[in-house]
Amino acid sequence: MTENMIVAVDGGPASAAALDWALTRLVARTSGGSSAEPIELELTTVVELGWSPHDVAVSFQPAYERALAAAARHVEERMPGCRRTSYIRHGVPVDELVRASASADLLVIGSNKTGLLAGAVYGTLPLRLAAHAHCPVVVVPATWQPRIGPVVVGLDNDPAGTEALDWAADEAVRLGRGLRIVHSWSIPMTVAVDLGATVPYEVLRAANAEALSTAAQRVRDARPGLDVVEILETGPAAAALVDASGQAELLVVGTHGRRSVGGLILGSVSHDVLLNLPCPVAVIPRRPTGT
Repeated sequence: MTENMIVAVDGGPASAAALDWALTRLVARTSGGSSAEPIELELTTVVELGWSPHDVAVSFQPAYERALAAAARHVEERMPGCRRTSYIRHGVPVDELVRASASADLLVIGSNKTGLLAGAVYGTLPLRLAAHAHCPVVVVPATWQPRIGPVVVGLDNDPAGTEALDWAADEAVRLGRGLRIVHSWSIPMTVAVDLGATVPYEVLRAANAEALSTAAQRVRDARPGLDVVEILETGPAAAALVDASGQAELLVVGTHGRRSVGGLILGSVSHDVLLNLPCPVAVIPRRPTGT
């Protein structure tokens, strides 16, 4: 089965990092031998027409074409014979990339985010895209450099939210990496329940540890030989994930599976992680109920 991977190209440093990440992943995947799934690489750029008169915006198209041609040359130099196509789209970038994601298995985009304040401004496109895309989205920081490390994934308390965990486990197997499952839970020290009873801290911790252990064992059973490490933390989940990803090759998080036309319905954990970008971050959409 062929995987269709789309890389958004605009000629900037973040775009270059995204393309290099995609090619590095492609090399790692194809080095797996004859059993590796073939990958079709699509380079796409969006000529933005929504912010200025049509005749003015069209004058910028040659710059987009040059950026796309340069990206294609880079692919040919690094991976001669790679199965690839180039595509120019016209419209609002986030809308066009969301449409493209409907026929993709993975969408890769760079981010110029350099800090929380910059991320709030320059991180808008990756945030909106991750919130609305139909396929997994990988956001690559402009400062990315190749490294070999584990795949880290966040585990939440929603028993239906297994998409991110399964995607991360499969990616770790394909890349030949270990998997680190991070589950962070909030304290209170005691929690009120029916009839005024309380649940001690130790009981809550044991319950969360059991949930983590159960999820990890399911992954181990389905993928024998995969190195799986369980990491149980307390406190904000986004901070725990960023800390655990200091040496990671990839961090994987999920969304809440809800979309709105104009909003950033992504989930606070995924949102905060994308504003910190400890490494490339894969955002996995939740499948609609009943699919």
